[in-house]
Amino acid sequence: MNSDQVADDRLADVLASLPLVDVGRARANVIRARSHAALARRRDHRSARIAGRAAWARVLEPALVAGLSAVFLVEVVARALSLQGF
Repeated sequence: MNSDQVADDRLADVLASLPLVDVGRARANVIRARSHAALARRRDHRSARIAGRAAWARVLEPALVAGLSAVFLVEVVARALSLQGF
């Protein structure tokens, strides 16, 4: 057993000695409602941000990636052919 494992065992012992805490049903419902509301706000903010992007921005990125990929592919094929003596 190395020192890390001993430290992990001590930590596990300390954690095991902590008392269990259980929230009541009402508190759990409040926490759940707050969490769902926060997630909904994030989802609404994200969808609004995506919908707010201009149409040209939604088209420009894929077109740019496709163009650069095509240039890369042409260069790879050209180099491969030049290595083969064509």
